[in-house]
Amino acid sequence: RANRLAHYLIGLGIQPDDRVAICAQRSLEMVVGLLGILKAGGAYVPLDPGYP
Repeated sequence: RANRLAHYLIGLGIQPDDRVAICAQRSLEMVVGLLGILKAGGAYVPLDPGYP
């Protein structure tokens, strides 16, 4: 799943060192998202879903 996300992000034009925000509770989906972002060469920016 992380590889599919990485290829999707690359298709959207994510370049190395681009910042990608992720807003999710700590879960398996968050780990998949983080790995996908890193595999695409991006840098993840975690956002707290409970913060207004």
